[in-house]
Amino acid sequence: MPKRNYHLIGAAFGLGSAEHNSRLGPDNLWQGGLIEKLQQSGANVVDRGILRESPIKTLQLDPKLRYVDEVVEFSGRLMESVAESYKLSALPVVVGGDHSVSISTVSANALYLHQQGRTPGLIWVDAHADINTPQSTPSGNIHGMPVAILLGHGDPALTGLGGYTPKLKPEHIVYIGLRDVDPGEREMIKQLGIKAYSMHDVDLRGIGQICKEALTYIEQRCDGFVLSFDLDVCEPDVAPGVGTPVRGGLTVRESHLIMELAHDSPKLMSIELVELNPALDRQDTTRQFATWLLQSALGKKIL
Repeated sequence: MPKRNYHLIGAAFGLGSAEHNSRLGPDNLWQGGLIEKLQQSGANVVDRGILRESPIKTLQLDPKLRYVDEVVEFSGRLMESVAESYKLSALPVVVGGDHSVSISTVSANALYLHQQGRTPGLIWVDAHADINTPQSTPSGNIHGMPVAILLGHGDPALTGLGGYTPKLKPEHIVYIGLRDVDPGEREMIKQLGIKAYSMHDVDLRGIGQICKEALTYIEQRCDGFVLSFDLDVCEPDVAPGVGTPVRGGLTVRESHLIMELAHDSPKLMSIELVELNPALDRQDTTRQFATWLLQSALGKKIL
Protein backbone atom coordinates (compact mmCIF):
# COMPACT_ATOMS: atom_id res chain seq x y z
CA MET A 1 0.00 0.00 0.00
CA PRO A 2 1.49 3.40 -0.99
CA LYS A 3 2.38 5.76 1.83
CA ARG A 4 -0.47 8.14 2.60
CA ASN A 5 -0.39 11.89 2.91
CA TYR A 6 -2.35 13.07 5.94
CA HIS A 7 -4.00 16.43 6.56
CA LEU A 8 -4.56 17.28 10.24
CA ILE A 9 -7.64 19.46 10.71
CA GLY A 10 -8.63 20.73 14.15
CA ALA A 11 -12.37 21.15 14.75
CA ALA A 12 -12.61 23.37 17.82
CA PHE A 13 -16.35 23.08 18.28
CA GLY A 14 -18.19 22.23 21.49
CA LEU A 15 -21.73 23.59 21.12
CA GLY A 16 -23.07 20.20 20.06
CA SER A 17 -22.57 18.91 23.60
CA ALA A 18 -23.69 19.92 27.07
CA GLU A 19 -20.06 20.34 28.13
CA HIS A 20 -18.73 22.93 25.67
CA ASN A 21 -15.07 22.59 26.64
CA SER A 22 -14.52 19.85 24.08
CA ARG A 23 -13.85 22.87 21.84
CA LEU A 24 -10.49 23.05 23.63
CA GLY A 25 -9.41 19.59 22.47
CA PRO A 26 -7.55 20.56 19.28
CA ASP A 27 -5.56 23.35 20.95
CA ASN A 28 -4.67 20.99 23.80
CA LEU A 29 -3.31 18.43 21.34
CA TRP A 30 -1.54 20.91 19.04
CA GLN A 31 0.14 22.63 22.00
CA GLY A 32 1.17 19.20 23.31
CA GLY A 33 3.19 18.59 20.15
CA LEU A 34 0.76 16.38 18.22
CA ILE A 35 1.99 17.37 14.76
CA GLU A 36 5.65 16.89 15.64
CA LYS A 37 5.02 13.52 17.29
CA LEU A 38 3.09 12.25 14.29
CA GLN A 39 5.88 13.36 11.98
CA GLN A 40 8.49 11.74 14.23
CA SER A 41 6.53 8.49 13.91
CA GLY A 42 7.17 8.59 10.18
CA ALA A 43 3.82 9.87 8.92
CA ASN A 44 3.59 12.43 6.10
CA VAL A 45 1.55 15.06 7.91
CA VAL A 46 0.43 18.53 6.85
CA ASP A 47 -1.00 20.81 9.53
CA ARG A 48 -4.16 22.38 8.08
CA GLY A 49 -4.75 24.35 11.26
CA ILE A 50 -7.72 24.63 13.60
CA LEU A 51 -11.22 25.75 12.61
CA ARG A 52 -13.00 27.60 15.41
CA GLU A 53 -16.56 28.32 16.48
CA SER A 54 -18.08 31.57 15.32
CA PRO A 55 -19.60 33.81 18.01
CA ILE A 56 -22.89 32.47 19.36
CA LYS A 57 -25.91 34.16 17.79
CA THR A 58 -28.71 32.03 19.23
CA LEU A 59 -30.75 34.00 21.76
CA GLN A 60 -33.31 31.31 22.60
CA LEU A 61 -32.32 27.65 22.46
CA ASP A 62 -34.56 25.06 20.84
CA PRO A 63 -34.71 22.38 23.59
CA LYS A 64 -34.72 19.63 20.95
CA LEU A 65 -31.96 21.13 18.73
CA ARG A 66 -29.59 23.13 20.90
CA TYR A 67 -27.42 25.62 18.99
CA VAL A 68 -28.60 24.23 15.66
CA ASP A 69 -27.71 27.39 13.70
CA GLU A 70 -24.17 27.35 15.07
CA VAL A 71 -23.81 23.65 14.26
CA VAL A 72 -25.00 24.25 10.69
CA GLU A 73 -22.61 27.16 10.17
CA PHE A 74 -19.57 25.33 11.53
CA SER A 75 -20.48 22.12 9.70
CA GLY A 76 -20.45 23.92 6.37
CA ARG A 77 -16.97 25.34 6.96
CA LEU A 78 -15.53 22.06 8.21
CA MET A 79 -17.02 20.12 5.32
CA GLU A 80 -15.32 22.48 2.86
CA SER A 81 -11.99 22.01 4.63
CA VAL A 82 -12.25 18.21 4.54
CA ALA A 83 -13.33 18.31 0.89
CA GLU A 84 -10.25 20.38 0.06
CA SER A 85 -8.04 17.62 1.49
CA TYR A 86 -9.67 15.09 -0.83
CA LYS A 87 -9.02 17.37 -3.80
CA LEU A 88 -5.34 17.37 -2.80
CA SER A 89 -5.28 13.53 -2.63
CA ALA A 90 -4.76 13.57 1.15
CA LEU A 91 -6.41 11.58 3.91
CA PRO A 92 -8.10 14.03 6.30
CA VAL A 93 -7.64 13.47 10.03
CA VAL A 94 -10.23 15.52 11.92
CA VAL A 95 -9.60 16.19 15.61
CA GLY A 96 -12.55 17.46 17.66
CA GLY A 97 -14.34 18.95 19.24
CA ASP A 98 -17.60 17.21 20.07
CA HIS A 99 -19.03 14.40 17.96
CA SER A 100 -21.32 16.70 15.98
CA VAL A 101 -18.26 17.44 13.82
CA SER A 102 -18.82 14.01 12.25
CA ILE A 103 -21.70 15.47 10.30
CA SER A 104 -19.10 17.38 8.27
CA THR A 105 -16.37 14.74 8.13
CA VAL A 106 -18.66 11.98 6.90
CA SER A 107 -20.67 14.27 4.61
CA ALA A 108 -17.50 15.41 2.84
CA ASN A 109 -16.42 11.80 2.34
CA ALA A 110 -19.87 10.75 1.15
CA LEU A 111 -20.08 13.66 -1.29
CA TYR A 112 -16.61 12.92 -2.68
CA LEU A 113 -17.48 9.27 -3.30
CA HIS A 114 -21.04 10.02 -4.45
CA GLN A 115 -19.73 12.29 -7.21
CA GLN A 116 -17.76 9.31 -8.55
CA GLY A 117 -20.66 6.87 -8.26
CA ARG A 118 -18.95 5.11 -5.37
CA THR A 119 -20.28 3.96 -1.99
CA PRO A 120 -19.28 5.51 1.38
CA GLY A 121 -19.12 3.66 4.69
CA LEU A 122 -18.66 4.43 8.36
CA ILE A 123 -17.17 2.63 11.36
CA TRP A 124 -18.40 4.35 14.52
CA VAL A 125 -16.37 3.53 17.66
CA ASP A 126 -18.27 4.97 20.61
CA ALA A 127 -19.94 4.17 23.91
CA HIS A 128 -23.02 5.90 22.48
CA ALA A 129 -25.00 5.28 19.29
CA ASP A 130 -25.53 9.00 18.52
CA ILE A 131 -28.58 8.13 16.43
CA ASN A 132 -31.16 10.25 18.24
CA THR A 133 -33.52 12.54 16.37
CA PRO A 134 -35.19 15.75 17.58
CA GLN A 135 -38.17 13.56 18.46
CA SER A 136 -36.23 10.97 20.48
CA THR A 137 -33.45 13.03 22.05
CA PRO A 138 -33.50 13.26 25.86
CA SER A 139 -31.09 16.23 25.87
CA GLY A 140 -31.39 18.19 22.62
CA ASN A 141 -27.61 18.06 22.21
CA ILE A 142 -26.71 17.56 18.55
CA HIS A 143 -23.60 15.48 19.31
CA GLY A 144 -26.10 12.72 20.09
CA MET A 145 -27.63 12.91 16.59
CA PRO A 146 -24.95 12.73 13.84
CA VAL A 147 -25.59 9.14 12.73
CA ALA A 148 -29.31 9.85 12.39
CA ILE A 149 -28.53 13.03 10.45
CA LEU A 150 -26.21 11.16 8.09
CA LEU A 151 -29.03 8.65 7.50
CA GLY A 152 -31.38 11.51 6.58
CA HIS A 153 -33.29 11.82 9.86
CA GLY A 154 -33.33 15.22 11.53
CA ASP A 155 -33.23 18.93 10.81
CA PRO A 156 -33.19 19.57 7.02
CA ALA A 157 -30.41 22.15 7.34
CA LEU A 158 -28.18 19.39 8.71
CA THR A 159 -29.39 16.39 6.71
CA GLY A 160 -29.11 18.44 3.50
CA LEU A 161 -25.52 19.53 4.03
CA GLY A 162 -23.70 19.30 0.71
CA GLY A 163 -26.91 19.29 -1.30
CA TYR A 164 -28.18 15.74 -0.93
CA THR A 165 -29.50 13.27 1.63
CA PRO A 166 -29.08 10.65 2.97
CA LYS A 167 -25.30 10.48 3.06
CA LEU A 168 -25.23 6.85 4.18
CA LYS A 169 -27.37 3.73 4.04
CA PRO A 170 -27.90 1.72 7.24
CA GLU A 171 -26.16 -1.32 5.77
CA HIS A 172 -22.97 0.72 5.31
CA ILE A 173 -22.49 1.53 9.01
CA VAL A 174 -20.86 -0.53 11.76
CA TYR A 175 -20.85 0.32 15.46
CA ILE A 176 -18.11 -0.88 17.82
CA GLY A 177 -18.09 -0.47 21.61
CA LEU A 178 -21.69 0.51 22.38
CA ARG A 179 -22.72 0.36 26.04
CA ASP A 180 -24.93 3.39 26.76
CA VAL A 181 -27.80 3.41 24.25
CA ASP A 182 -31.07 5.32 24.66
CA PRO A 183 -34.34 3.37 24.19
CA GLY A 184 -35.24 5.23 21.00
CA GLU A 185 -31.77 4.60 19.60
CA ARG A 186 -31.96 0.90 20.40
CA GLU A 187 -35.22 0.67 18.49
CA MET A 188 -33.85 2.55 15.48
CA ILE A 189 -30.72 0.38 15.27
CA LYS A 190 -32.87 -2.75 15.28
CA GLN A 191 -35.44 -1.32 12.88
CA LEU A 192 -32.79 -0.23 10.36
CA GLY A 193 -30.71 -3.38 10.76
CA ILE A 194 -27.45 -1.54 11.45
CA LYS A 195 -24.55 -3.86 12.27
CA ALA A 196 -23.56 -3.20 15.87
CA TYR A 197 -20.99 -4.70 18.22
CA SER A 198 -21.59 -3.75 21.86
CA MET A 199 -19.12 -4.14 24.71
CA HIS A 200 -20.93 -7.41 25.43
CA ASP A 201 -19.69 -8.67 22.07
CA VAL A 202 -16.19 -7.33 22.73
CA ASP A 203 -16.10 -9.16 26.07
CA LEU A 204 -17.33 -12.42 24.57
CA ARG A 205 -15.34 -12.51 21.34
CA GLY A 206 -12.41 -10.14 21.62
CA ILE A 207 -11.72 -6.87 19.87
CA GLY A 208 -9.41 -8.42 17.27
CA GLN A 209 -12.07 -10.71 15.85
CA ILE A 210 -14.75 -8.02 15.97
CA CYS A 211 -12.57 -5.41 14.29
CA LYS A 212 -11.59 -7.80 11.50
CA GLU A 213 -15.26 -8.68 10.94
CA ALA A 214 -16.27 -5.01 10.91
CA LEU A 215 -13.57 -4.12 8.38
CA THR A 216 -14.42 -7.07 6.14
CA TYR A 217 -18.11 -6.15 6.30
CA ILE A 218 -17.43 -2.54 5.28
CA GLU A 219 -14.79 -3.37 2.68
CA GLN A 220 -17.14 -5.79 0.91
CA ARG A 221 -19.93 -3.20 0.68
CA CYS A 222 -18.20 0.18 0.40
CA ASP A 223 -15.55 1.87 -1.71
CA GLY A 224 -14.18 3.89 1.20
CA PHE A 225 -14.97 4.58 4.84
CA VAL A 226 -14.51 7.00 7.71
CA LEU A 227 -13.28 5.73 11.07
CA SER A 228 -14.87 7.89 13.77
CA PHE A 229 -13.40 7.29 17.24
CA ASP A 230 -15.03 8.89 20.30
CA LEU A 231 -12.68 8.82 23.28
CA ASP A 232 -15.57 8.00 25.62
CA VAL A 233 -15.59 4.49 24.15
CA CYS A 234 -12.57 3.88 26.38
CA GLU A 235 -12.61 2.97 30.05
CA PRO A 236 -12.75 6.27 32.02
CA ASP A 237 -9.49 5.46 33.79
CA VAL A 238 -7.87 5.30 30.34
CA ALA A 239 -9.50 8.48 28.99
CA PRO A 240 -10.91 10.55 31.88
CA GLY A 241 -11.05 13.81 29.91
CA VAL A 242 -14.40 13.29 28.18
CA GLY A 243 -17.81 14.83 28.76
CA THR A 244 -19.88 11.63 28.91
CA PRO A 245 -17.76 8.88 30.52
CA VAL A 246 -19.26 5.40 30.93
CA ARG A 247 -17.63 2.61 32.90
CA GLY A 248 -16.85 -0.69 31.20
CA GLY A 249 -15.07 0.58 28.10
CA LEU A 250 -12.16 -0.34 25.88
CA THR A 251 -8.68 -0.87 27.28
CA VAL A 252 -5.54 0.83 26.04
CA ARG A 253 -4.56 -2.09 23.81
CA GLU A 254 -8.08 -2.69 22.49
CA SER A 255 -8.21 0.96 21.41
CA HIS A 256 -4.81 0.81 19.75
CA LEU A 257 -5.69 -2.39 17.90
CA ILE A 258 -8.73 -0.75 16.31
CA MET A 259 -6.52 2.07 15.04
CA GLU A 260 -3.80 -0.30 13.83
CA LEU A 261 -6.18 -2.55 11.91
CA ALA A 262 -8.09 0.39 10.41
CA HIS A 263 -4.82 1.91 9.21
CA ASP A 264 -4.04 -1.31 7.35
CA SER A 265 -7.29 -1.17 5.37
CA PRO A 266 -6.79 0.12 1.81
CA LYS A 267 -10.30 1.59 1.97
CA LEU A 268 -9.69 3.89 4.94
CA MET A 269 -10.36 7.43 3.68
CA SER A 270 -10.66 9.55 6.82
CA ILE A 271 -9.95 9.35 10.55
CA GLU A 272 -11.74 11.26 13.25
CA LEU A 273 -10.90 11.54 16.96
CA VAL A 274 -13.40 13.45 19.07
CA GLU A 275 -14.66 14.48 22.51
CA LEU A 276 -11.35 15.28 24.23
CA ASN A 277 -12.25 17.75 27.00
CA PRO A 278 -9.07 19.14 28.58
CA ALA A 279 -11.07 20.80 31.38
CA LEU A 280 -12.03 17.34 32.63
CA ASP A 281 -8.67 15.64 32.03
CA ARG A 282 -6.38 14.40 34.78
CA GLN A 283 -2.67 15.21 34.44
CA ASP A 284 -2.95 15.26 30.63
CA THR A 285 -3.77 11.53 30.63
CA THR A 286 -6.35 11.78 27.84
CA ARG A 287 -4.31 14.16 25.72
CA GLN A 288 -1.32 11.82 25.82
CA PHE A 289 -3.51 8.80 25.08
CA ALA A 290 -5.20 10.58 22.16
CA THR A 291 -1.78 11.40 20.71
CA TRP A 292 -0.70 7.75 20.98
CA LEU A 293 -3.93 6.60 19.32
CA LEU A 294 -3.43 8.95 16.40
CA GLN A 295 0.13 7.70 16.01
CA SER A 296 -1.26 4.16 15.69
CA ALA A 297 -3.96 5.33 13.28
CA LEU A 298 -1.30 6.92 11.06
CA GLY A 299 0.83 3.79 10.95
CA LYS A 300 3.08 3.56 14.00
CA LYS A 301 3.76 -0.09 14.86
CA ILE A 302 5.17 -1.83 17.92
CA LEU A 303 7.72 -3.67 15.75
